[in-house]
Amino acid sequence: MQLKLALRAGWLALGLLLAAAGSARAQGEITMRGVYYKERSTRVVQPMIDARAPLGDDTELDVHTLVDVITSASAAAGAAGTPFTERRYELGAGLTHRIGDYTCGLSGRFSYEPDYTSGFGAGRCQVALAQQNTLLGLGVAAGNDGLSNAGARDEMSQAASVTGKLRSVLLSTSVTQVLSPLMVAGVTYDLTYIEGFLESPYRRVPVGGGMGMLVPEAVPSSRLRHALFGSVRGFVPATRSTWIAGYRYYLDDWDIQAHTPELRLVQEIRPALDVHARYRFHWQSEAYFYQQTYASLEPFLTSDVKLSEFTTHTFGLELQSALTHIGEVTGLLRDARVELVLEYVVQRNRLGNAVVFQTALAMPFGE
Repeated sequence: MQLKLALRAGWLALGLLLAAAGSARAQGEITMRGVYYKERSTRVVQPMIDARAPLGDDTELDVHTLVDVITSASAAAGAAGTPFTERRYELGAGLTHRIGDYTCGLSGRFSYEPDYTSGFGAGRCQVALAQQNTLLGLGVAAGNDGLSNAGARDEMSQAASVTGKLRSVLLSTSVTQVLSPLMVAGVTYDLTYIEGFLESPYRRVPVGGGMGMLVPEAVPSSRLRHALFGSVRGFVPATRSTWIAGYRYYLDDWDIQAHTPELRLVQEIRPALDVHARYRFHWQSEAYFYQQTYASLEPFLTSDVKLSEFTTHTFGLELQSALTHIGEVTGLLRDARVELVLEYVVQRNRLGNAVVFQTALAMPFGE
């Protein structure tokens, strides 16, 4: 019943968007996407719908809706050793307006699940300089989340109610520069501050060895994050290939550092038929207070694998094709595109390896 209500709300929002854009001559697009993610103890099925539509010549409206269907046996997610299923509903919208060389936008997002609610708002402006060869961007965002252990399924967690608030602020700056007719480079810096209840309301940490006890996780009440991302992309006319190289450096005041280089290749097979290949490497250090098992009680206690030292290797392959390559189509599907994505993630931690599969259908509308 809740799933039907969420999908109805999504279709209603998209209907209002299409009605608002009905008199516009510019083209909009609706994308229906499905994502499947599976690792050792968790499976996520994620249907989503995204749409963008013009409201006049210089304004665009975006609408986003999704449902996460999460099945997990992880104790950190509230399970008691047996799989359970939980749903998360998300709805978001954004409005972008262009005035001369300036493009500014506002967006918001709200998501709900039984033990977690999240609200997030953002604003961003971008200015084009030097005959559109240089783009400068500035963005700000803020979030306010509420969480609890309402999904607890073991007696220890159910014995005491746990609730908390989490607030976040983000500042983002970016520069994009055209280096030549065939090459573009960009740099983005993000500064994020988070405060409040940063623990998992379900996670228990072993203290005292084999005959010890399990105690609730405790981490610092704030976290300051820095992330710097740079990328270069170039087009090779002779082979109709686009190469994209990127590197992200991450640092926070929990002493975690991370290095993430990535390489992508987009190969045009024929018009409106592309193959994408991707490799991403990620390494991070552990938080200064992380341990798998503690000898005695400490001010901060966590066994969260995401705060440990680990590496991942992501291998991806994607196919993008006009629907007309598959067969003759007419009407709304005449200019539609399909996407198929398969990724395999080698994770050097106790979560085990993961597989990701995505499929999407994008349908343009309007003139």
